[in-house]
Parts: sequence; C-alpha cells; structure tokens
Amino acid sequence: MLKLLKVLAVFATILIVSALGAKPKVPNFAGSVTDAGKHEIAFRNGEVFAPAGFSLYAIGLYVNGTETDNMKLKNSDEPMALQLVSLSNLLTMRKLSSELRRGFSYGSDHDKTFLATIQTEIENFLKILKDSGKKPRKNERITFLYTPNAGTKVLFNSEHLGTIPGYSFKKALFGIWLNNNCADTKLRDKIVSIPKQQTKKEK
Repeated sequence: MLKLLKVLAVFATILIVSALGAKPKVPNFAGSVTDAGKHEIAFRNGEVFAPAGFSLYAIGLYVNGTETDNMKLKNSDEPMALQLVSLSNLLTMRKLSSELRRGFSYGSDHDKTFLATIQTEIENFLKILKDSGKKPRKNERITFLYTPNAGTKVLFNSEHLGTIPGYSFKKALFGIWLNNNCADTKLRDKIVSIPKQQTKKEK
C-alpha cells in the first residue's frame, strides 16, 4: 500500500508540473555512436516524448547526412540509431515493451499483413527487453542501433542485449517515432531536423 501511494504521489507531481507547463529538458546525448561496421554515426537531434501531458523518456536520432524527410529516414537502409533516455524512475521494461508493441502498428500504418511477416522479430525484440532484468531508471539509456546486413542491436547503456536481424524490422521499429502516422508528430519533426548551429557550421 505504501509503495502504491508513493507511485501515485509521483504521478500527481508529474501531472501538476505538466499542468503548469514545465516540460523536462532534453538530456545530453553523446555526439556519435559506432555501428557494427565501426562507422561513426552523428547525433542529429533529440526531444522529450510527452504523452498525456507528462514525460517518461526522451528520444535522440543518430544519422549521417542531411536528409530530413521522415519517411525517407524511416525507410533508409543506412546505419542509423535511436536512443531512448529515461526521464523517470517510473519507467519500467514492462511498460516500455507494452508501449512499443502498440507503436509497431502505428509505425507500420496498421498494415497487419506486413506486421505478420515480422511478428517473430517483434516478439524476440520485446522478449530481449523484458527478459533483460534491466531497470530503466532515470538517465539510463536504451539504444536501437541499425547496421545494414547486421540488423538492429539493442543496447542498455553500453551493454549489448541482443540483435534483431532484418531491414523490415528496422523500418517498423524506427517507424514508431519516424512514420507519418506516429504517436508524436512534433517529436518526429524535431528529431529529424538539423540543429541551427549545425547548419551554420556547414555553411
């Protein structure tokens, strides 16, 4: 009972803060990640995921080049990564897995025929997360790192939890945040955009 009251109190605090318009800051992301082929992939941009007025995590996109079309990035068969940073001790692998399971449908335009072709990969992916024994406490990082022909690595901080093969799975996973039909279009548009300071440097 005491544990339940503590959880309810934290949620109440989050909702109050959200009602006042205070949004958690985007955490610091590393400047790059390294894929299975030892290629450096540059950090593009990050944003806080804020469903229902409160935030549990932030997402950062790692991709080289200057492409900003969200669908082209989703469908790209080039090295890419998405990094999820927990913003709350309330985030659990069970909750995250449940959200991701629903997200696959939105990320694939509710295409049941397509989803059926990668259902085994989806189940294996969710099993990796749920069976990892990891607790995504505040500031912990989960990275989905795609390398063509090698698949999508799942990392908890720097620990490799497993790899899911296939380009089709990559499209579905990255589509959760990049697809036209996704849960947070503002987040999508932010993470695919090139920061102004980076644009100035390139000029």
